[in-house]
Amino acid sequence: MSPSWGRASSAQPVALVDVRSMFCSVERELDPTLVDVPLIVLSNNDGCAVSRTDEAKALGVRMGDPWFKLREKPHLSALVARSSNYAEYGGYSSRFHTIVAGMSAVSCVYSVDEAFFETDRRDPAGHVAAVQHRVRRWTGLPTAAGVGSTKVLAKVAQRHAKTTRSPLVDLTTWKPGEVRDLLAETPVSEVWGVGRRLTAGLARLDVHTALDLALVDPGVLRRGWSVVVERTGRELAGVPCMPVEYVAPQRKQIMFSRMLGRTVDSPQEMGDVLASYAASAARRLRIHDLEAALMTVWISSSRFRDHVEHKSISVALDPPTSDPLRLVEATRPVLARMRTGHPHNRAGVLLTGLTPAGSQPALWGGSDPARERLAVAVDELARRHGRAVVGYGLAGLRTAPRWEMRRERLSPAATTSWAEVLTVR
Repeated sequence: MSPSWGRASSAQPVALVDVRSMFCSVERELDPTLVDVPLIVLSNNDGCAVSRTDEAKALGVRMGDPWFKLREKPHLSALVARSSNYAEYGGYSSRFHTIVAGMSAVSCVYSVDEAFFETDRRDPAGHVAAVQHRVRRWTGLPTAAGVGSTKVLAKVAQRHAKTTRSPLVDLTTWKPGEVRDLLAETPVSEVWGVGRRLTAGLARLDVHTALDLALVDPGVLRRGWSVVVERTGRELAGVPCMPVEYVAPQRKQIMFSRMLGRTVDSPQEMGDVLASYAASAARRLRIHDLEAALMTVWISSSRFRDHVEHKSISVALDPPTSDPLRLVEATRPVLARMRTGHPHNRAGVLLTGLTPAGSQPALWGGSDPARERLAVAVDELARRHGRAVVGYGLAGLRTAPRWEMRRERLSPAATTSWAEVLTVR
């Protein structure tokens, strides 16, 4: 394959903009005293580090390091930890993506903190810099961005921007030899979509860098792996194969799963857990105007205990539904398989067979208008007054259940809850 890099490429420039250490950046925006302080955000139940600032990385904190070990190390006495504040992260993410979509003709949400978009052909760097400026001004979030003639090259550029702590790297202004050198310095394991197993397989072809992958015969990649790997190689060579999609693909599944804050050993209490999870999953269905045809429910005990138990059951939902009461009822069969007295520490529900709401009308036993009105009323109350104000079973009690996820270092929901809104002096 003959690569086509740099200014000579006729492809529409593509940008990838990414929020730097998003969870930590949100925490700093909520609490400015954390600026320049080594900071990490912890996983569910305050388990391990899932987001780190540059200051924390400089102290040797690695992704996934458990908090109970980090807090005991003397040289980390200045390290500050915060519990995951999902409501705030979701709100900031929504504002970030709204800004990007509003400043580009075609954009695509890649993750909670990353977005692809097509740039202005006349001045790609200026367009991207304007997006970054508005994100910083309107949300306070710092970003790193990369521009390339393809999505994979934009990802390489964005990675280089983060590595060099540059706000923006535009490969469309680089000479072909400079792009070639950057790809030669990029391990193939760092290429977008190349995992550990694929890295090992490519090594057998003596492919160790992004440049090696760009120069491999596309036919070899397709025959040896898949058309997806072939497209990755072509895009590294400057040939667009993955257009920026502006229409989000339909969701294939919705899952709600949590590690419990305290173990649960009775079917009655586990029923309350699953009712809360099913109601949350139903809320997500209605937000996206979808219905589910199959629900899988599971409960499990810790793998570190003797006699590990995992019970699951799948329940067909005919006709497909987003009715929270039907979903709560569908969780009950798994409780009969639970062994009373055995401590369980995880539970979850998975909704699949998703279709647009109303696309599969029932021949008999259709939806109950009264239950539909109830679900709408519960959603509206939650929207106005918070999710804890009303719910199904114990989910409707203001007192947090003992099994609720531990978040002892939780910052205020300063932009998503009127009760915790920021106070400006």
